[in-house]
Amino acid sequence: MAEQDYAAQDLKRRPYRTTLVLLSLITVVASTTFLFLFSSAMLDVANTLTSNGIARTLSVFYDTFITGVVLVVILLGVAVIAGSISLELESRRKDIGLMKSIGTLIDTIFDHFMAQAVILLLSGVILGIAVGTLLYFVGLLWLASTIGSAEFTFVFPWIQVAFIAGTLLLAGYFAAQKPIFDAVNESPISSLNPELGIKVRRAGYLDTFGLSFRIATKGAGRRAKGTKRMLLILYLSFTLASSLWVGGGVVEATMDEYIMRSMGENIVAIGNPDLLEQYYSAYSLDGHLLNESFSFLDSGAIISNELVDKVQNLSGVAQVETRLVDYTTFSEGSAVIWNPTLEQYELIGGGRTGSVMVVGIDWENTFSDWYYEGDYIEDEQDAWIGGQLATTKFEDPLVQSLGIKGVSFDVSGIAFDIANGGMVAMISLNRMASVWGVSGGNLLLVQLSRYSDSIISNLETVANEYGFSIYRHQETVENNLQIVAAYWGVMQPITIMALLSAFLSLMYYLLISIFSRFRDFIIMRSIGANPSFIAKTMIAEGIDMGLKAGAPAILTAMIFSIYLLVPEATLPSAAYLPLTFIALITVILIVVTLAAIPVYLLFQSRTDLRVSEFSV
Repeated sequence: MAEQDYAAQDLKRRPYRTTLVLLSLITVVASTTFLFLFSSAMLDVANTLTSNGIARTLSVFYDTFITGVVLVVILLGVAVIAGSISLELESRRKDIGLMKSIGTLIDTIFDHFMAQAVILLLSGVILGIAVGTLLYFVGLLWLASTIGSAEFTFVFPWIQVAFIAGTLLLAGYFAAQKPIFDAVNESPISSLNPELGIKVRRAGYLDTFGLSFRIATKGAGRRAKGTKRMLLILYLSFTLASSLWVGGGVVEATMDEYIMRSMGENIVAIGNPDLLEQYYSAYSLDGHLLNESFSFLDSGAIISNELVDKVQNLSGVAQVETRLVDYTTFSEGSAVIWNPTLEQYELIGGGRTGSVMVVGIDWENTFSDWYYEGDYIEDEQDAWIGGQLATTKFEDPLVQSLGIKGVSFDVSGIAFDIANGGMVAMISLNRMASVWGVSGGNLLLVQLSRYSDSIISNLETVANEYGFSIYRHQETVENNLQIVAAYWGVMQPITIMALLSAFLSLMYYLLISIFSRFRDFIIMRSIGANPSFIAKTMIAEGIDMGLKAGAPAILTAMIFSIYLLVPEATLPSAAYLPLTFIALITVILIVVTLAAIPVYLLFQSRTDLRVSEFSV
């Protein structure tokens, strides 16, 4: 108890730095708590939004992104907590050397500084969790007002909070031990003069910009060991924060691209009006799944070759594609596979049945370019199935078969398609027509050279002559993209808050680094340096460190988001990466500048600061 009281008194001796460390800990714990709890709530919201209907095909994107956010938030919290505590105790090496030089026992020194670390950690975690939980409930109120159909229950998340508190406390506790252990095992002279005998290295590339930059870069070179540690932590923090921004844009753009690739663009559909209504309802994210109440193969639904030829010859028509659509039952085919664990063959599947939307495709002339896993269709007995069908009705779809109307089709690939919520199978048009006993397709897709009302009007006139209607396929595509954008709009607070908390934490981290060298700045002030020059020196060092850590971190985040986050990733635009890089670098420079303002104001307002302590 006496040790804790003495440690607490020692912390009060340094009000500026102690307050700064506490603010840093409270900020990162509060943001980590809020983002962890709110992201978990958003995962439930995303599952609710996509649990039924056509949109359930998209759930994998939201699950991937939100799960990634949760992981990034925890890693970022651990990195900043560990870095802040480690940097604070690293700056106390002179105090440790002084205590050793007067004969204080090593165990006493270790216990004293660990007591300080525990006091800071417990205070920061308790206050941070309180603030973060309050923000979480505010976030739930916002969600409740935004999504009127959702129901939210305000139950205190004890398990999640305990997990966050335990993780951050353990990270900070073990991070505090190493700098203390290193210092107590050094000689007193080394601890009292940690920079003695260290060769000053040229560590900067901005020192041609003036005296402030030269002082900053020489200081970084003199503290090469500490600089490397800080660069590593800043690199990790910037990488995690940048991944949220870049990754969110890439995932949303990729989702849009998958939808457009599967549906095609600038298309008008011709067919029976009731069939078109059913088909596009099953292709709209706000539509309905198919059921047995409608027959796609009623008399008069088949499109004649004469109509196809006439449409193809119209001005403004680039290409036509005939499809055959039906909704029917299926059965899961069994397969024999080798089990390496049991070292024997075993039978899988074969027991599940259901209903599926079947689409006959002319694979050589289709508009669609699906993203798929597996092999391309090379035989009329091959089939592709949708993701929802693959995950809910098959054990190992790529080695199993699909049974329809007594015919077995080999599943060669799993394709991304939102049709009927992913409960879709695609087979050869000719093979389907043969099995179904029909002479052609019941859906004609017409791709236009340009989406013009005059061309669409001509199509409608021709379709009406044969008793068919048209459907503006492009409007459904655009409606689906708007729904995806609306879903992502609900997710945006996660990305914004994560970036804000990351850069706030980094600003505090830079401030802690600055205050650890407060003695140097006071000496500069005592020999005539004005507050603006000191602030410029701090900004110069921050820019040097920020660019060294930030530029590689942003590039790492871009590589991760494009090549590892989602397959066949798509960028929102050609300028997305360079503009994002510039924006993030700009934010880093703003954070660095903001970190120097409090110290500038302190030097501007006080003239009695002492070299020996931060107290006044």
